[in-house]
This record gives sequence, C-alpha cells and structure tokens, in this order.
Amino acid sequence: MRGFRFVTCLCLTRNRRQWLPKAIECFLRQTYRPCDLMIIADGEDVRDLVPAHDRISLVEIQSGFEIGSKRNFGCERARGSVIAHWDDDDYSSPGRIADQIQRMAASGKVVTGYHSMRFTDGAQWWKYEGTRNYALGTSLCYEKLWWKSHPFPGLQIGEDNQFVTAAWAAQQLESVDAGDLMYATIHSGNTSPRSLNSSSWKLCA
Repeated sequence: MRGFRFVTCLCLTRNRRQWLPKAIECFLRQTYRPCDLMIIADGEDVRDLVPAHDRISLVEIQSGFEIGSKRNFGCERARGSVIAHWDDDDYSSPGRIADQIQRMAASGKVVTGYHSMRFTDGAQWWKYEGTRNYALGTSLCYEKLWWKSHPFPGLQIGEDNQFVTAAWAAQQLESVDAGDLMYATIHSGNTSPRSLNSSSWKLCA
C-alpha cells in the first residue's frame, strides 16, 4: 500500500429506516478520518435521517436493481481509492476502518475482510466461523482498482461470493476473525437468510 488512502464507505439501504441511523453513527465514530460515507438509497425516503455533513452523501436511485448492480453503481462513483462495505444493519467499532487499512498495508493484498463474526437477533448471539479463503460480504474492504477489473455480478443474493473467490484465487485476499471490530444482525428483513443449523454457526454461551 503506497501513499494516501482515502476510503469510501458504501452503504446500500432500502426500507430500513430503523437501522440507518446506527450505521451513520458507526461511521462518524471511526478513528480513521480520511474517509466518507456514500449512502445509496431506494425505497422509502430517508432524507430526514441523513445529517448535513461534509463527509456524508446521499444518492437516491430508482428501485428494481439487484444488490450487485447497486454495489457497482456506488463503487463507480466512490471518491476513495479504497472502498469499504457499510451495511445498514450491522455494527462497526470505531477502529474498523483503521484495522482494515493497516491489514491491507501489512499484507500487501488488495482485498480484506472478516471470515468469522458474531451475529445477534437482539436476544441471542451466534458466531459464524469461516475460513481464510472466505470473507463475509458485509466486512469487505478493497482497492477500487481491483473492483474495476472484478465488478460484482448483477445478483440480489450472493453477489460478493464471486468477488471473494477471485481475490482468493489471485492470492489477494487477507481474511481474519472480526473479534470485537464488527458484528452483524439477524432480522426478518435480511437480504440473505441465515442458515443457523449449519456447522458454520455456533450459539454463543
């Protein structure tokens, strides 16, 4: 990693007014400051939830596009040379961006993420335990130049799988356990259903 790294945090949101304020709060608490938050919104109006801030922008689009297409739309318009996924219903600690930028610098790889992470439904906690050849889509952070040659497929579910597989095959993926840096939520509006009965999921004590 060379030179100045400006990060665009890319938040896709649709009909999740109850979640978006927390995602914005998590962004504003980041210790790594050369970054901005781009919110790509369709569905219900969220303009009243987005504060007037020089590092936050809201782009409203028509409904009907798959998540993969919306990710590409956001990546194309991102100011940053690095892009971090910032899902509206997940939590990022203040040190998340700093951790991922440092990890990319230390490894020399262009894609990083977390292969294992805690999830909660508000009552119980589970741990998803993956392996180093995988990274959860919500946790991805990558060079915009890598995305240009590896855009997301126009899929609604699983659009990040091909992206991660290509990075691993090219030896460009650095993936670790999220620890306390991130956790995700389980709710009825999840785009990708959680298969909690699979061997990858463990109920936390």
